Amino acid sequence: MIPAHRDWAALRRCIDAARGQDYPDFEVLVASDRPISSLPDDVVQVHTGADAETSPAEKRDAAFAVATGDILAYLDDDAYPRSDWLAQAAGELRDGVQAVGGPGVTPPGSSWAERVGGAVYESPAGSAFLRYRFLAQPARRVSDYPAYNLFVRREALEAVGGWGTTFYGGEDTVLCLKLAEAGWLVHYAPEVVVYHQRRPILRPHLRQVANVGRHRGYFVRAFPETSRRVLYALPALAPVAVLAGALALKKQPALALAAAAAGYGLVAMETLRRHPPSVALATPAVVVAHHLAYGAAFLRGLLGSRITR
Repeated sequence: MIPAHRDWAALRRCIDAARGQDYPDFEVLVASDRPISSLPDDVVQVHTGADAETSPAEKRDAAFAVATGDILAYLDDDAYPRSDWLAQAAGELRDGVQAVGGPGVTPPGSSWAERVGGAVYESPAGSAFLRYRFLAQPARRVSDYPAYNLFVRREALEAVGGWGTTFYGGEDTVLCLKLAEAGWLVHYAPEVVVYHQRRPILRPHLRQVANVGRHRGYFVRAFPETSRRVLYALPALAPVAVLAGALALKKQPALALAAAAAGYGLVAMETLRRHPPSVALATPAVVVAHHLAYGAAFLRGLLGSRITR
C-alpha cells in the first residue's frame, strides 16, 4: 500500500516495482486525496476525498478499509521494493510474528548528493544503533520502525484500531507503540529490502532530519514509552559539542585540531568501505550538520507547543 501526495517519477517507479513482485497473490493500492491519472488497470486507487492534504497515516487507513489481504505491506512513495520483497516478508511472518520491517537502502544509481545523504544515515556517527534501518544488519526485534518498509497482519492492525493518527512524520512511532502495548514487536529482517530515495545534501536532507527531530522531541513528552531514550536525545547535545570544540580550539588549538582530524578520518574511513572517496570525504562534515539540525529541532519539539501533524 502506497500513500501518494503527488504524481512524480518516484511514485511511478514504486508502483512498477510493487507490481513486479515475484509472489503469486497480492494487490497494489495507491491512496491519494485526488485521483491519479493513467495508473495501470490492476492498481487499486483509493481517494480520501479530502479538500486539504491528508497525512500518510490517514491515507493508509483509507486503503486499509478497502484492502482484502490478511497482510498489509506498506511503502512510501519515494521507496521501491526489491523483486523478492513480498516473498521474503511472507517467510518471516510466521510463528506468531505480527509485524515485519526491513532496511531502506540507498538506491543504485543515486546522485552524488543523494549518496552522501545515504552515507550519513549508514554511518555509525550518523545513526549509531539505528543503522539497521538504512543498511542490512542482523535480525532482531524492535519496538519502533519506519513505515517505508513495514508489514502488519490484518488482525493486529484491526486490534489496535489502525494507524489512527494525523501526524505527518512519526506516525509509524504511534502505530508501533500501539502494537507494543498489545504485546507485539516488529521483527526486523535484513532480507526484506526496499530502496529508499535519499534527500540530497544539504538543504533537503537537513529539512527531512529536522522534521524527524522535531517529532521525536515532542514524542518524548507524548509517547515516552518508546521515545524517551538516550539515543534519541543525544543529538540535542550537538550544539554544546560544537561550542566546546570552539572553546577548545581557542585554548588548545593543536589538541582540538588533532581531535577533529581524527574524528573526521574515522568517519571518512568507515564510509569508504561502501562509497567512493568523493562521498567519504564529504560525509563527516554533513554528519555534523545533520546532528545540529536534528538536535535543534528535537529541542523545539521537546519544549515547544503540541504537534498535531
